[in-house]
Amino acid sequence: MLQLVPQAAAESEQEKNIRLRDRRFKLARLLRYTDEILQCAQKGDWGSVEEMEHVRKMEIMDCFRNEGIDDSPLIAEALATLIHLNKKISELVQNEKQELLRKQNSMQQNKRAALDYQHNSRSPRSA
Repeated sequence: MLQLVPQAAAESEQEKNIRLRDRRFKLARLLRYTDEILQCAQKGDWGSVEEMEHVRKMEIMDCFRNEGIDDSPLIAEALATLIHLNKKISELVQNEKQELLRKQNSMQQNKRAALDYQHNSRSPRSA
């Protein structure tokens, strides 16, 4: 049996479907962009990571502006994937920070050793 649906309800359902489709598209684009950032981080291209992260922040704000529109398993899975990719990027960033700190400490030790050597080589030697 066919049931008549008021036009206003049909339009609001159609609008809801458009918003859901738009949010899914934005989320898919966000996931793809996050994966590109991860690939740059894996290559050590930190300049690109930084530039892309600024754009991604805007994408995130746009994607979640109307939160609560869709709680479908598809959205939940996409969010879980986004969180996973973010963790991978964060791990790479942390590893790079630790490596930079290690290199900086090594350079400081080498500089101190060179300065000590210069100071000792200038001092008169006792016989």
